[in-house]
Amino acid sequence: MTPSPSPPRALPRITLGLSITAALLGVSGSADAASIRKGPYLQALGQTAVTIKLELSMPEPATVLVTGPGGFSSSKASESEKRFHAIRVEGLAPATTYAYRVKVGDVESRPVDFTTAPADGRPFKFVAYGDSRSDAASHAAVARAIEAAPGDFFVHTGDMVQDGDNEAQWQEFFGIEGKLLANRCIFVAVGNHELTTPDPTGQVNFLRYFAATETDGRERPHLYGSFRWSNTRFFLLNAMDTWTGDEKEWLRAELVSALDEPGLVHRIAVMHHGPFSSGYHGGNARLASQGIIPMLRDNKVELVIAGHDHIYERGEGQGLKYIVSGGAGAPLYQQRSRAPEQRYFESVHHFLEVSVDGPEVNVLARRASGSVIEQCSYRGTESWSCKSDEKKPATAATPATTRASTACTCAVPGSTSGDTGGAAALVAFAALGALGVRRRVSSAGDT
Repeated sequence: MTPSPSPPRALPRITLGLSITAALLGVSGSADAASIRKGPYLQALGQTAVTIKLELSMPEPATVLVTGPGGFSSSKASESEKRFHAIRVEGLAPATTYAYRVKVGDVESRPVDFTTAPADGRPFKFVAYGDSRSDAASHAAVARAIEAAPGDFFVHTGDMVQDGDNEAQWQEFFGIEGKLLANRCIFVAVGNHELTTPDPTGQVNFLRYFAATETDGRERPHLYGSFRWSNTRFFLLNAMDTWTGDEKEWLRAELVSALDEPGLVHRIAVMHHGPFSSGYHGGNARLASQGIIPMLRDNKVELVIAGHDHIYERGEGQGLKYIVSGGAGAPLYQQRSRAPEQRYFESVHHFLEVSVDGPEVNVLARRASGSVIEQCSYRGTESWSCKSDEKKPATAATPATTRASTACTCAVPGSTSGDTGGAAALVAFAALGALGVRRRVSSAGDT
């Protein structure tokens, strides 16, 4: 059995049965009150609004209270008694720090700070990581290292859990990352292990927890989306799509629209299975066969951040710079065959600290120990410039390291058509409304 991370230090006045997340937030209340199982955590954080999400142990109403500079105060209550709440708070100012707390009956969390997105092109930082599934101890080690990393938000490349329909695994994920997600928003590209087509349960869970949003904060019934931060637009893609339908047309339109977006300097695509990799899975052949690689390149996308292979790899090919960051806890893979686009490879648990300052993007890759793998930067379409020695030989090709219990299906589990970007997500979104607060916990035999 995979060892669980050590429990956090107990805080005073904690309600019996509260989640790790709630404990870290200093929740207090009576023992018979509803406890906070997941969250509270930030979603859809923009210049003037944020969504606070949380899940309770039993259906109850919830209230979010936000305070800020100049006497700002806002109280927003949920519309009904339910277990899962997504409460949108609007009327905020750009690049401003606020404090929020949630109240459920007589249970109340202590204030936690967050900062809204800027309206100008000021410098910013974010942390990127992915493939946190399967090994709680390794995931917790990476999460502890990320706590000390500077960043305005997080980007996750998918495969947060082994089985998207497994409630216990989602609970474990939020238990490990609760402290991180309480004050920094996480933007997620869906992974194949979040998908359980044709059974919509995995998609229902993913869309409930991390659905992309429209510019007005409404959640999108799709497994892809985009967001703007400072001078950069991010495209969060469902890489497991067939790329023959709605997602391809949406991406084409979004890329064209971004060409004329005022003040936009950088375009970064985030996906689970990227175009290039020297790891177990190799590059995503559908991106090449369906013309997605030249579509990204020709519309000024500079960088692709992906996961799927549990490695750190950096490279450049066909006019795109790329990083494979799949080292947030899943069992590590070795190099299978060296991709011609590869510039650096290491099989290691890790994360990325990315800073954007005007025309320059700087990437600092760190191991879970905190030591530096390498530091590289670029400007626009220019090639990588690195402080590491790019002549260092990559790891020799060896069979990929896998475990039977965590083996990857390399496709959407249960899928025969490959349609995971359009109709399946719409079915899942419909099921999300129909299911309400009900959850299905998968059996031990799920894959």
